[in-house]
Amino acid sequence: MPKIGICVKNLTSGGAEKQAVMLANALVPRHDVAFIILNGEKVHEKYIDMLVPQVRIIKFDGERKERLAQYRQYIRTAAPDLIFSYLTAANYYSVRASRGTATRVVTGIRNSKLPLTKHIADAILSRWGGVASVSNCESGKRHFAATGFKRSKIEVIPNCFDPIDDYRERPEKDTVDVITVGRFVAQKDYHTAIRAVAEAARGIPKLRFTVIGYGELEAQVRGWVSEAGINDITRILINSDHISEELRNADIYLSTSLFEGISNSIMEGMNADMPVVATSVGDNEVLVEHGYNGYIDATGDYVSMARHIVELASDASLRREMGRRSKQRLKAKFTKELFAERYNELITKLLGR
Repeated sequence: MPKIGICVKNLTSGGAEKQAVMLANALVPRHDVAFIILNGEKVHEKYIDMLVPQVRIIKFDGERKERLAQYRQYIRTAAPDLIFSYLTAANYYSVRASRGTATRVVTGIRNSKLPLTKHIADAILSRWGGVASVSNCESGKRHFAATGFKRSKIEVIPNCFDPIDDYRERPEKDTVDVITVGRFVAQKDYHTAIRAVAEAARGIPKLRFTVIGYGELEAQVRGWVSEAGINDITRILINSDHISEELRNADIYLSTSLFEGISNSIMEGMNADMPVVATSVGDNEVLVEHGYNGYIDATGDYVSMARHIVELASDASLRREMGRRSKQRLKAKFTKELFAERYNELITKLLGR
């Protein structure tokens, strides 16, 4: 049975960390799996609780050099056949720690674009350190292959979503609720989301807006809501523990990102049986087919987004049908079974067994 390691820098809130946990669980039936946390002091127990009992948890602590030494010693002692690392720091540590051993490293790219310094670092690690790199989106592969990465080393394996709930038709209510979930960072372009909802609300008095997130731009997000004059219809929830409940109670999912890989937050909206209004970035068009289970708009085009929000808010039957199609699309393309199959095929390809 091949020995597989899954390496993350921290195990805190984030799409990559959640996908790493899902990968560990998915590989257990056919592999001896260890989950490696480079900074054992930064761990959210909810993710530890998600790991199945068969996954061994390895934590390191101390300063950077100490953690690297511990990782190097672990590899020499446990001799994993293959390590999947998630994000730049984990890619770096895994390549460094495995140097001079038989352990092979698959680096991970979890977006369609990266900041310049991370892009350069990951390109070097992918070309000269890893045996392959996994991108979670086709748009990422195209971008990175054209900007310094070796195309033949990039494997595309989309994220999975688990568990996928059964379809649930929404009850009638007096409001139509738009929701968006994500970190308060420039990438998510909350300014456009707020302007789109404000524009749509002019024609739909029953519209309500819920924003769930956290991050460095919280003050700006609150300021934009005030500037748009929609304080009375907007709720801003910081690090909510009830995201699933909020999604189930909402009617339209809105994503205005300037770039993405394959969006976990859009998948959350699809799992909650919602139509999605999203930007034409990353692999959003793999998740959302324009006019089928939602609408795709150009980045920054809040007027077009508002028009699509109004169309959905004005037609409950359209929302229900598109929401049903969102669930069907999720089940057809992004199950844990497909996720496991794709990774197992890659492991067989790389190890020859």
